[in-house]
Amino acid sequence: MKTRRMRLLRKKHSIPLLELGRYCDASQQRLSQIELDMGPATAHTNRLIEVAFNRLITARRRDLAALEADFQTYRKRLLDFVNEEETI
Repeated sequence: MKTRRMRLLRKKHSIPLLELGRYCDASQQRLSQIELDMGPATAHTNRLIEVAFNRLITARRRDLAALEADFQTYRKRLLDFVNEEETI
């Protein structure tokens, strides 16, 4: 069965349609429709998907940097007991 490359990329990197949609103001249903449509893609659709992936990559990079910084701060104390109300 044929599918769009964006679907393979999304699946490989565990990107839910809902998450991708947040970065391009498209619904999960619309993105699914784009993935499954066998017709030619429009310039608008190509741009929509490109913007979504670029924004998602930027957000994940920022989140990963924050995780890495927190990990470096607490790496020797990850198994210490703390109050659940504590913020990191």
